[in-house]
Amino acid sequence: MQKKPIALIILDGYGYASDSKYNAVTRANTPHLHHWFKEYPHALLTASGVAVGLPEGVIGNSEVGHMTIGTGQIQDQPLVMLNTMIKNHGLDNNQLLIDAYNTLNNTDNALHIIGLLSDAGVHAHIDHMIAFIKNAQAKGVKKIYVHAILDGRDTPPKSAKKYLEKLEAALGNAKLASIHGRFFAMDRDHNWDRITQSMNVLLAKASETKDWQTQLKKYYDNNITDEFIPPTLLDPRGTIKSGDGVIFCNFRPDRARQLTEKILEAVPLSFFITPVPYSPELHTLTLIQKEDTKNTLLQRLINKGLSIFAIAETEKYAHVTYFFNGGREDKYDKEERILIPSIKIKSYADKPCMSAVPITDAIINSLETNPKDFYLINYANADMVGHSGDFEATKKALECIDQQLNRLYNEIVEKKDGTMYITSDHGNAEVMYDEQAHQPATAHTTNPVPFIMIQKNLTGVDKNLPLTELKDIASFIIERIKS
Repeated sequence: MQKKPIALIILDGYGYASDSKYNAVTRANTPHLHHWFKEYPHALLTASGVAVGLPEGVIGNSEVGHMTIGTGQIQDQPLVMLNTMIKNHGLDNNQLLIDAYNTLNNTDNALHIIGLLSDAGVHAHIDHMIAFIKNAQAKGVKKIYVHAILDGRDTPPKSAKKYLEKLEAALGNAKLASIHGRFFAMDRDHNWDRITQSMNVLLAKASETKDWQTQLKKYYDNNITDEFIPPTLLDPRGTIKSGDGVIFCNFRPDRARQLTEKILEAVPLSFFITPVPYSPELHTLTLIQKEDTKNTLLQRLINKGLSIFAIAETEKYAHVTYFFNGGREDKYDKEERILIPSIKIKSYADKPCMSAVPITDAIINSLETNPKDFYLINYANADMVGHSGDFEATKKALECIDQQLNRLYNEIVEKKDGTMYITSDHGNAEVMYDEQAHQPATAHTTNPVPFIMIQKNLTGVDKNLPLTELKDIASFIIERIKS
């Protein structure tokens, strides 16, 4: 008997908000998405704050969104766990940190604190960096150098001054040794030339400059925003040397792995501490150990005998594998994973369709030649192009996705009598301009995201689905699969 495939399609960064001239979601020409949301059963789901394990009011992100969808559970995220640890003086009594600081206190070596200078809480939080600085100082560490990665993506594009001033006020005898745009230091797409530029600064292969204020003004005058500021050495004494120790404050692994890998390869260190494990291959000391997640959506589907096909382009591949499975690296026996390479380009605004077409091609090829029961699909466009702040490019990205979704609809629903579930992990593309800051809005939002159920003969029925949060998706899908 022909399989009736089920597809869960995650439109990364596709939020819901009322129409406005800065809402790329409503202003794009997406007739199919518009029709489906109007005619098929749907819901609006909370995708931020406590609904995804974050503090109230904190924007959602791809990691926690996929994890919440995939596990069907709300789990305290590392941001919350670190907040609690710091609030309860957990750093003061942490033996791992005490031993690390004692190692440095018995030598003339320095402590290097690296992290994204941001209060968005997506990859890191400035308050955590300041807490590590103060904790090390309280334990007697004399040489502390800070390497600040500038955001401008989850925060406004020209907001670094505010964060650098806050950091500077908390430094005490610590020194700000370098600044790096996250485009360089936090690449995750194996653009090693970007990481190399940060490494050249961290290892003293670049000349120093006088102060961050002068550099920031120079870059802004040349229309270079925070995310793209070239790695810049501010204090030549603060380069990483043999025997030094490192604390990398980022609690989200995906954009911290490559820089960590290169530092560990380049310099024999006394220690390298991270809040959470970044990767089994990266032997760092970690402050938080997350428990294995049980009864995830894919586990439950596998237990029902279903085969799995998971696909995304490079930018979001970890999200449909590692994060969706609650931190599980290994694939299941009946799971096929397909990685479509992301385009090598500075800004996806220049190629807003990204790799959406080859993703769709691969899915259709599977449906026609080796069909699976359940398809987990991520289209990265709304998020990755939305981060550029380019309104017109983001509309084009959404229009491309609409076309790809219609191709899938024809194959899955019309030809194979299957089911499509369309949803998102967090908002982004529905708010493209910050009217208060008078600059493009490049960050995620706290807006809800849509969930649409598409099958033959479902139009005209009750259109309000009983879901309210991302965690509800897993059980909703399972309940509609016959044992």
